Amino acid sequence: MRRRKRWMRKKARQRLFDIIAATLSVLGIPPNKLVLKTRERQKGKNQYQKMSEKGEFLEVSEYNARLWVNLTDYLDTGLFLDHRIARRMLGEMSKGKDFLNLFSYTGSASVHAGLGGARSTTTVDMSRTYLEWAERNLRLNGLSGRAHRLIQADCLGWLREANEQFDLIFIDPPTFSNSKRMEESFDVQRDHVALMKDLKRLLRKGGTIMFSNNKRGFRMDLEGLAELGLTAQEITQKTLSPDFARNRQIHNCWLIRAA
Repeated sequence: MRRRKRWMRKKARQRLFDIIAATLSVLGIPPNKLVLKTRERQKGKNQYQKMSEKGEFLEVSEYNARLWVNLTDYLDTGLFLDHRIARRMLGEMSKGKDFLNLFSYTGSASVHAGLGGARSTTTVDMSRTYLEWAERNLRLNGLSGRAHRLIQADCLGWLREANEQFDLIFIDPPTFSNSKRMEESFDVQRDHVALMKDLKRLLRKGGTIMFSNNKRGFRMDLEGLAELGLTAQEITQKTLSPDFARNRQIHNCWLIRAA
């Protein structure tokens, strides 16, 4: 058994080397311009630890948006590629609307909404690092000033206390969180109906919530939503680009509206 495991590791390593060689050849890039990351299961604080202190940001284009990514300092780059079609859809839906982005990460969805003609964007995240990154992304696209607010807060706590109204809301919460900085633990399967109840209070008449999560096997509680006067339309397949077609459970995505 051990011999077989060693053989499998060796084979996997050789496959990786072959992929690297093919990538360099097809794209015509020098080896020192290739960034390789090995994703391993992380626990606790390790998943948020910096991998480097280079602070090197690279500008990339996503449809008509310009965004900053960091390929070295963290495990994630600042841009979740599996959501790019969803972000484009938000841009197409946002003209003249007040847009709310919760658990915003680096604010790329807010950029697309702003470029799509949103009347205002409100970007909320608990991380100061990510909010500063979001501000850089917004400014890179000429989006700044009072119409584009950034709020550092526990999103769930902020949601319960907010008294504003929005036409379009994007929320991509963690699958599970028990962060000490949050008021309570959160489980997306257990708590999504309660979450929608809070969101409905902020949703202007005729408005739309785009709700996404990464929980495999997630089941939307349609009856629970109906009791709140909400309907849900699953759009997961519409938001998956060909490069993610092999992993159809990488995220779930729904449009939720008042019935």
